[in-house]
Amino acid sequence: MDLATLDKNFAVTKVEGVEFLMFTPQELTLEGFPWEDINEKPYRRLPDELEVSPEVARLLKHSSGGVIRFCTDSEAIMLKGRYIPFVPSPRTPPSGQSGFDVMMWENSKNVLVMNFQKSAADACAEKFDFEYSCYLRDGMHEYRIYMPTYAGIEWLEIGLVKGSKVEKAPAHKTEKPILFYGSSVTQGACASRPSNGHAPLLAAIADAELINLGFSGNALGEPEWAEWIAKLDLSCFVMDYDHNAPNIEHLRKTHEPFFKIIREQHPDLPVIIISKPFGKIENYDLDIERRDMVKQTYLNARAQGDKNVYFVDGMEFFKEVGYEYPTADRTHPTDLGFYLMTKAIEPALREALKL
Repeated sequence: MDLATLDKNFAVTKVEGVEFLMFTPQELTLEGFPWEDINEKPYRRLPDELEVSPEVARLLKHSSGGVIRFCTDSEAIMLKGRYIPFVPSPRTPPSGQSGFDVMMWENSKNVLVMNFQKSAADACAEKFDFEYSCYLRDGMHEYRIYMPTYAGIEWLEIGLVKGSKVEKAPAHKTEKPILFYGSSVTQGACASRPSNGHAPLLAAIADAELINLGFSGNALGEPEWAEWIAKLDLSCFVMDYDHNAPNIEHLRKTHEPFFKIIREQHPDLPVIIISKPFGKIENYDLDIERRDMVKQTYLNARAQGDKNVYFVDGMEFFKEVGYEYPTADRTHPTDLGFYLMTKAIEPALREALKL
């Protein structure tokens, strides 16, 4: 049963009797897929040239971090396309997993217009098409459409009312993208909407393009990934794969070498290093040791005169409120957890980018 038949507040307005002119995201401004022109496969987060495991091959199709930007005075919008069949995430709601956030950019902040999503019940269907529509605000505005965190998109079109003005979005205030590399937390697991993870929230604060290389359970600090990241021209790199490292020895072998690959190519690039949020009381001493291992990369760089590296202690994220409310399972943040992470990381980002 459609819950909207029981409670009208769950209903999404469907625009009827309006003629839409359809655009591809590429005809507007598509962000978050820096290698799209290389691999000629839209909405993939890594290039085909990078050999990856079957798990990463599946995850790279998820469109987390993808944003479509444009300006219009259209009275309504339509999103039409097809999902790539995907396995539903057990704790991420459909509004985040397969949802699209339509946001109006106003006074340097995102204002939610509508979240579109489809139930995950048909996620594994051979064809998983969607068509969403809603009314927009009066007048000319910039809009930003955030793409799903745990679903892939085979094709997508954006419909705007025929005869309305459509323009490219203005340049970001932060000229170059911010890239986040990390775990399911980075990808946005358990956020209620695609724009609510700490990565999109921080990119919005900086008004920068977001590149989200969060890969659930599969960000292991492989040097090949660092080499590909080092090919990009970025404003800031956020390094946060502590969660996926299987043990401290793995961190010891990979963490600082990963940082150095990028630093060698970009000696002045601001790099923010983050340790994972502390979440398991029984592993407190072990988590302290992990945190110190991650922090050592930062300390070594600073000792060598690197003034463009920053460290944010994940064990401080939820310290004041505990873990019952900011996490869904003592690992993955809720919207509250992502907000707390954002506020903790924001000072380092502002200092790094001189905001």
